[in-house]
Amino acid sequence: MARGRVLVTGASGFIAKHIVLSLLGEGFDVRGTVRGQRRADEVRAVVRAEGSDPERCEFVEADLGSDTGWAEAVAGCRYVLHTASPFPLVQPRRPERLVELARHGTETVLRAAARAGAERAVVTSSVAAVFYGHPRDRVRPFDEGDFTDLSSRAVSPYARSKTVAELAAWDVSRETGLQLSTINPGLVLGPVLDQRLGTSAQLVASMMKGRLPLLPDIAIPSVDVRDVARAHVRAMLAPEAKRRFLLAAPETPSLLQLAAFLAEAFPDRSRRLPRHKLPSTLIRLGALISPGAAMLADDLGRAKTVDTSPARDRLGIRFTPVREAVVALGESLVRHRCV
Repeated sequence: MARGRVLVTGASGFIAKHIVLSLLGEGFDVRGTVRGQRRADEVRAVVRAEGSDPERCEFVEADLGSDTGWAEAVAGCRYVLHTASPFPLVQPRRPERLVELARHGTETVLRAAARAGAERAVVTSSVAAVFYGHPRDRVRPFDEGDFTDLSSRAVSPYARSKTVAELAAWDVSRETGLQLSTINPGLVLGPVLDQRLGTSAQLVASMMKGRLPLLPDIAIPSVDVRDVARAHVRAMLAPEAKRRFLLAAPETPSLLQLAAFLAEAFPDRSRRLPRHKLPSTLIRLGALISPGAAMLADDLGRAKTVDTSPARDRLGIRFTPVREAVVALGESLVRHRCV
């Protein structure tokens, strides 16, 4: 017998598809929110291709920009996993729209979950809600008590949206009593399941296509998407998991090191992969006028680290090595003819 129904918002997303498969594997039925039935068909196709039963998935149309449909979406769901969030590869011209959409969508979903009597919600946040606006001479790892400083210029619209949305989630949890966990992954690598690519997969695909001859001198804590999916499901079930969980593999290679891993694994594509750094002075000049460049400038020449002990100790996550994760991503891009 199924263990109950779980709502997954934004079910056609990169992380969300892996979560859907993990939930089905754990014996749960899934209701996913999508923007249209074409996206629902994509998820069903992935579920079928991965050997699970698509009949255990149902889909409803709901939009983060609207209050309509969310009461119906959460009805009868034991848990709510809110993964839907805008993540543009290029920062928008009107960043306030991105921030407001993320905040309003999170509040709408969680208030609907609380009214429906859901046992717990898990929200997909990001290390972008943790890292930015802190002193550059900081040495200690970032942990669950750290939030991005919204008063800093080194906060892109995306980082602002994730921070504002997560703070709103904790406010709703306190107001309603809804049990809440947040998952804060680094750069999410690992295999794509179809041709719909998330932003991190687009970045690696651009590398493999030879479209990024130069890369900035930054190292971003990274994590395999399969570990991210497991963390969501385990945080949903663990009674002591009412907290933030930062996710990243122990090692933090630079973007150029990621490209080197790919070059070693795909020698026929090695000439296309970037081998040189983008001059940091160009990024620092761009930071004077662009919040996105300011965020990159904040990362230049430093390897930020995160305390992942709560995920390891409370959720039992054993992180996949970054090299394995990025090569798995590359192999899946080739398999799905994305590069």
